[in-house]
Amino acid sequence: MEASFARSILVDAPMAVVAVDAAGTVRSSNCTADAYFGQPLSGGVQISTLLPGLDVAALETGPGLEAFNALSRSAGDRVHLQANRNDRPPGLVDVQAARFSARGEDFLTLFIQDVTSVVAAEAAVQDLRQQIIYNWRLNSLGEMASMVAHELNQPLSAILNFLDAARTLVDRPEIDRAKVLKFIESAGGQAERAGDVIRRLRTLMARDTGFHTQVHVAEVIDEIVPILHMSAREHDAAITVRIPPDDVTCCDRVQIQQIIFNLVRNALDAPTHHERRQVVVSGGPTPDGYRIVVEDNGPGVAETVAAGLFDPLSSSKPGGMGLGLSICKTIVEAHNGTIAYSRSALGGAAFAFTLNDGRTNV
Repeated sequence: MEASFARSILVDAPMAVVAVDAAGTVRSSNCTADAYFGQPLSGGVQISTLLPGLDVAALETGPGLEAFNALSRSAGDRVHLQANRNDRPPGLVDVQAARFSARGEDFLTLFIQDVTSVVAAEAAVQDLRQQIIYNWRLNSLGEMASMVAHELNQPLSAILNFLDAARTLVDRPEIDRAKVLKFIESAGGQAERAGDVIRRLRTLMARDTGFHTQVHVAEVIDEIVPILHMSAREHDAAITVRIPPDDVTCCDRVQIQQIIFNLVRNALDAPTHHERRQVVVSGGPTPDGYRIVVEDNGPGVAETVAAGLFDPLSSSKPGGMGLGLSICKTIVEAHNGTIAYSRSALGGAAFAFTLNDGRTNV
């Protein structure tokens, strides 16, 4: 979305053009260039003062010139240079270069496009995306609050019971030291259990930073398995995870955990029938990257809904906001992957998404 938005801004934008000699001196410029930099440029201005990040010497060879142009917005990865302007704050520009000779002298022509507003707009869109994802995560956690409270109530009650039993033994004339220590150790174990629940919850609440690193997929999913099982118990469902322990991929672990949680929750929230709900999370490497599948034995998705399943504001659940699968798709695409729906071999819905494999950096 951001790329097409940027291109729409640049369609009719004027292009600044300057010609630079071998010494890096601007020898000629068009009116757009003079206006953009806030001064006449053909009077001996050095290009290094206008574009300090531009290495003119590196553009003297064919390979160097090709490598520079290959990084332009038209060829893939976007590269922005700082432009120092005489009458305004510094801006950001995209630059394409070409060499030519005239009257026995070599020149470098620079085609300069201002992208300051585009970069600002892209940053605003990206920030909005992160805010939506963050708020979506908090909304999901709100739905889990009652389950977590129930889960914490059990170890906290057990701690009180163990400590009360230990206190009773201490009050006796003859203290059974071994039993007292056993009750204290049991209370400590329950405290660790409660701490694990809280730590996993805090992991899911962590603000997304878009940090991608190589991880073991099984470890990433294992961190949220206890939370998934909380939800499963509420629905009297069974969740099975089939991820080989040595499988690796490159991802933002918290974002992937949120995708898994959302897909599993959708599977559990689907209409029920007489058969106990089964949810299976599996994964493995493919030629296109690492593939994770979440499938269930529910009723599946109606054909009338399936076509627009990942569109924003499209929901198959009563009262649903229609953002869950749309945000899942956004996260997957940020990992250079794809996500798709199909019928599950279990008879219900299957959502499969791919991520880069462990050999690929995002």
